[in-house]
Amino acid sequence: MKSIRSVLPLLLLVLVSVSSFAQAQTREVTGRVTTTAGQPLSGVVVALAGQTGGVRTNDRGEFRLQVPNGDVTVIARTIGYKRGTQRVASGSSSVDFSLEKDVLELEGVIVTGAATSIERRNAATAVAVVSADALARVPAQSLESALQGKVIGASINMNNGAPGGGGQIQIRGASSLIGRIDPLIIVDGVAISNATRSNMQSSITGSLNAAEENGTNRLADINPNDIANVEVLKSAAASAIYGSQATNGVVIITTKRGREGSPRFNFTQRVGTSQLIRKQGSRHFANLADALSEIGANNEGIAAATAACTATSCPYFDYQGDLYGQTSPSFESVMSLSGGVGSTRYYASGSDKQESGIAMNTGARRQSLRANIDQNVGDRITISLGSNLIRSFSQRGVSNNDNAFSSPLYGFAYTPAIIDLQQKDALGQYVLNPFAGGGTLKGSNPFQTFDLMQNNEDVYRLIFSGKANWAAYTGEKNSLNFSIQGGADRYSSENYIRAPQELQFQRPGTTEGGIFPGAIVQGNGTERLTNVTTSAVWAFTPGWISATTSAGVQLQDRAFNDYNLLGRGLGPQQSVAAGAQNITITDRQEKSRTQAAYGQEELLLFGERLYVAGAIRGERASLNGDPHKIFYYPRGQASYRFNPSVRGIDEVKLRTSLGVSGNQPSYGDRFLALTSYGIIGGLPAYGLPSTIGNPTIKPERLSEFELGLDGSFLTQRMRVEATYYNRKLTDLLVRPQLAPSTGINATVVNGGEMTTKGYEMGLTLVPIQRNNLSWTSRTTWYQSRADITSFPPGVQPFTTGTAAGGFGNAYGRLRFAPGHTVTTIWGNKIVNGSTVGNQPLADANPKYVMSFGNDVSYKSLNFNVLVDYRRGGTVSNMTLNLFDEGANTWDYDDPSPDVAVGPTLGAYRYNSWGGGANTAAYLVDGSYTKVREVNLSYDLPAAFASRFRGAQNAKLSFSARNLFIISGYNGFDPEVNNGGNFVARFVDLSPFPPSRSFWLSLDLGF
Repeated sequence: MKSIRSVLPLLLLVLVSVSSFAQAQTREVTGRVTTTAGQPLSGVVVALAGQTGGVRTNDRGEFRLQVPNGDVTVIARTIGYKRGTQRVASGSSSVDFSLEKDVLELEGVIVTGAATSIERRNAATAVAVVSADALARVPAQSLESALQGKVIGASINMNNGAPGGGGQIQIRGASSLIGRIDPLIIVDGVAISNATRSNMQSSITGSLNAAEENGTNRLADINPNDIANVEVLKSAAASAIYGSQATNGVVIITTKRGREGSPRFNFTQRVGTSQLIRKQGSRHFANLADALSEIGANNEGIAAATAACTATSCPYFDYQGDLYGQTSPSFESVMSLSGGVGSTRYYASGSDKQESGIAMNTGARRQSLRANIDQNVGDRITISLGSNLIRSFSQRGVSNNDNAFSSPLYGFAYTPAIIDLQQKDALGQYVLNPFAGGGTLKGSNPFQTFDLMQNNEDVYRLIFSGKANWAAYTGEKNSLNFSIQGGADRYSSENYIRAPQELQFQRPGTTEGGIFPGAIVQGNGTERLTNVTTSAVWAFTPGWISATTSAGVQLQDRAFNDYNLLGRGLGPQQSVAAGAQNITITDRQEKSRTQAAYGQEELLLFGERLYVAGAIRGERASLNGDPHKIFYYPRGQASYRFNPSVRGIDEVKLRTSLGVSGNQPSYGDRFLALTSYGIIGGLPAYGLPSTIGNPTIKPERLSEFELGLDGSFLTQRMRVEATYYNRKLTDLLVRPQLAPSTGINATVVNGGEMTTKGYEMGLTLVPIQRNNLSWTSRTTWYQSRADITSFPPGVQPFTTGTAAGGFGNAYGRLRFAPGHTVTTIWGNKIVNGSTVGNQPLADANPKYVMSFGNDVSYKSLNFNVLVDYRRGGTVSNMTLNLFDEGANTWDYDDPSPDVAVGPTLGAYRYNSWGGGANTAAYLVDGSYTKVREVNLSYDLPAAFASRFRGAQNAKLSFSARNLFIISGYNGFDPEVNNGGNFVARFVDLSPFPPSRSFWLSLDLGF
């Protein structure tokens, strides 16, 4: 420490001297940036070629830039326009730019390191960028929903239709078997949580595990209206800058910031509604005999059916339409203020979105306040700060699998729709459901459940980010920048569930009520992520080459604390767990730390046509078995742009990359901890737990080779993207088979390999581009396949044991085995008249996925439509199985393909399944076509806008999301998944039905 203190004064003196010398060697260049029509462009970045920083234009398009003495090259760039380049002679002090529209999105800046970026035209990896306009064009439940169909190679799915969001982003297929599968999320340089927290609903409804509780992942908190763009790093060569957290890709979110100029205020008011996309209904019973044939030996059910039906007819009640038929209005108000004066720029926003669910007493509300500020301190220091305060509140009801028939579709499957479940007696008590489960002590009334049961999640979240950049030296051929960037993300999630003993499935003697009727869960989970990165960037630009050298260190901490109180046996009107007859407490704490250092070199050669880069990251983490061991993640990439002398070909770029990234073990995989055995012989006893840690555990390792081609043609009227990737994952996290005599059920080890190969293609066309009319069409296509190639000795094929992985051989499940794909569905098969288990039957992975987007503008009118198409991908349709088992399916009485197997279609399906002997009977094709987004907007005349005092412009929009589905799938939606996020999605088991939404929006600019 003494030696360091002695060096610091000398180092400070050197830096001050360098800064003073640099200031004496510069001059000021001024100018203006406009469109080709002469309109000023604000917020354009103007900088020296090869410089990482720069200045921004004000609302008049003007800028002032400090440059070295001598001849220099100045560039101007902004999203949506082609970049401009001008050579400024040593004796000149002004330069102007006129930028053209970038219809094909060939320009832009791509992240290449912790503190560096490259222009998109030189990027050597396939990176997807989604603009603010594309995100906010049609209101969405969450950011995942807004990204659907806009990122080539990313499978983005919503788990079901419950309000508040809840989805999964999977980039380039499966990248782990039992490890983390979600991408790393970065917001303004801050790594944020995307966790889905259990609210212990399963302890009340009888679900198998927490994954079936229909939770919301925390990405749903982020307000899409605040986002400037989303950049998705897909390849290991791009994501390796984040080391062992990057195997699943990285989603980089950049929020909006202020621009120099007068204050600009924008206000948007939206009103909308949602409705069920597909209503399947249930069986219509012709008469009493027909109904009794389903009810069987259920005396309460027989009595109810006898009272409701006659020998010639039965009433029909539309349970699904009544429960999921709410169309209450939803509202969203968004306002923002931005601008800049002198060296200060600011952006502030506030939003309040109230989303009404399609089921009674369901809904979600997201409130957000954001403030971003950028401050120049002199000519060389820039400080950027950002903060985002969020509140997310949701009431998502009950859905998915359970063992008390409390999930509506699960209960409806066994309930003939012949009695009115919404009716109440003279005391206001709901009628009991006498059918589901075999009597009133076995089932539930979903209308009563949604009316009386409370299931609330209340989240408060604060995300803070900061960055300081010091341009220590700027010379004619060299520049040196130092930066520090970091921040924190902290949320508190409070869950409250109250299931009073009045509920049918919570009464005394029921499966869930038992001897302690009524239950309450009160809990809270907090998570805090902090990270900081310090970097130094040296740019060397002698003219024939542009070299950028960067290095830095990173630190990231995570802390998680979660507890729940479960009280059973409630008194009348009791609303807290304290005082319940039986109380259970759960608690969990986690802490982890990751430390890393990196170095990177980037070269631009031959007139910026050849780009070559290499980097390495060294990292250690407390989640590893040896927290002091450093793991290295190298990467290299190159691209070359050339202009062949062929008519119709503007430019072609070839690119290739090779990178290594990792996937950290889960918390606890390394710990050898003792567990309590209770009191033995009057003394506390401890011993090995059923699951033990592995002190040699280490990250999974991904090596990926990528090869691609990008080209523009026909005078930039056509753009082509094509990518091939080959991923090899080693040191897989797997579960070995342990001898029962050890008393240990499970552990996690490294070993084995899997490969993922895929193709991505994109085609953008501009068929029409005239003064008043333009049409841009974009088509994307991708496919991937993940194969398990080997397991280490001692590891046999294994299953996951979770709901998302399937419900056993009878219904189809994932079973990881070498020689098969990760997404293979295994089950029972009849071979030579006998049932044989663990047979590969189908694959949950689609053959390919496509999207089709079209944007048409005519004068002040704009029309946009986005369509998704999925080919293949098998689904285990367990919802259909439930309804067939209850002889209550919507198409149960349709003609049978073979009356010898079953007299009706429903009986045929169920008998073909044979109680699970033939799993394939309910494994069905999940292909679909979805109209994801439709938007029609009109820029209102200035005369109309002026009616709002101070308004300068106004726009009216009508939009729809998930307008309709075209699919032969016999269910609500093949996209849903029981059990939430998982390596493969294929289980449809009584989900919350998806909905379509319609919105009318008015945007005002002041």
